[in-house]
Amino acid sequence: MAGNIAKILIWLLSKGSQVVRSQRKPPDPDTVRRIVVLQMSGIGDLLLITPALRALHRMYPLAKIDIITYKLSNADFLCRFPYVKAGFEFSLFNLELKSFWRLSFWQTLRKPLHFINNDTTDLYISFHHTWLPQWYLFELLVAARCRARFKIGINPDYVSGSGVFDRSVTESLLGSRHYCPFFMDVVNLLGEAGLDYSTEFPLEPHEIKEANSRIHSGLPRNGKIVCIHAGASFNAQRWPVDRFSELAKMLVAYGCGIVLIGTADESHLTEFIMKMLPERKCLNAAGKTNLYQMAALIDTCDLFIGNDSGPMHIAISRKCPTIGLIGPGKPRYHRYEENGVVMMINPILLDMHEDKTAVFPWQISAEEVYEKAKELLS
Repeated sequence: MAGNIAKILIWLLSKGSQVVRSQRKPPDPDTVRRIVVLQMSGIGDLLLITPALRALHRMYPLAKIDIITYKLSNADFLCRFPYVKAGFEFSLFNLELKSFWRLSFWQTLRKPLHFINNDTTDLYISFHHTWLPQWYLFELLVAARCRARFKIGINPDYVSGSGVFDRSVTESLLGSRHYCPFFMDVVNLLGEAGLDYSTEFPLEPHEIKEANSRIHSGLPRNGKIVCIHAGASFNAQRWPVDRFSELAKMLVAYGCGIVLIGTADESHLTEFIMKMLPERKCLNAAGKTNLYQMAALIDTCDLFIGNDSGPMHIAISRKCPTIGLIGPGKPRYHRYEENGVVMMINPILLDMHEDKTAVFPWQISAEEVYEKAKELLS
């Protein structure tokens, strides 16, 4: 019911915006000083917009980019790019249409508007693609009420024309493609964005040096080092930990050292794997690193193996040979075409929205992953 109401309100908002807004052209690059970008969700989602941000910087070299996202801690790495200036936290996923009559609802919705309108915004760009109509509604309300000189973004298929934006792409354009070229399609609304879809996760030289030292002191450096991430945001995304353990034993027998990474909440997974391995063959760093230290450990290793999660996207962005274990989920997150990236997709596919906590019917064996690992390590 709430979804249908949201769709109707989106349609009305979009139609009304088209009536009152005249046709405009994108501002001249020489006049663009501030770009505000909206993208929600986690580190992986934010990594997938880095090619688009790079293209924007090339097209508007005089502009600084500000980011609106769900958690600033997830977007912290973006501020390492010299062209990204500031970030703002917008609690979009905490908003519910049934609470629209509450003052707190409108206060939350006003905060990103204040951030956008507090200074002159030359371009407003929404990269967020959401499946829930009420979240679309809230995003489009922000876009409609912001005073940016020019606005582009993604529209639901049931919106005709550009809606609240000056130019837009429809979600059907995504299809079964990867998000990186889709986000570049959004930037193409402003001009030629290019075809460089490689993602970036910036690290400082001292972070890589410290990671090297950590691995050298914890593992004998006479073989290849494989980084394993056994965790994921949802249980259904996790390849069984006993298969990770079996795989790790095979890799150790092959002459590899193992680095285990993850959050403190995932340490029970790494401890299970570590117990099955000989001493001095495994470094368990789960819960003992910040985001950059973890990324530097990945960067230092010869191979990364993990589930469809943030660390997998970081590994690919750092050009570390990567094996991604893909169960439920959409190809838009893992259809990479980079060299040295192998996505092992489970034969049985389920929609993540069915049950994110369910036991997933994994059919990828440890032996299959081991054979792929040997190919990438050779």
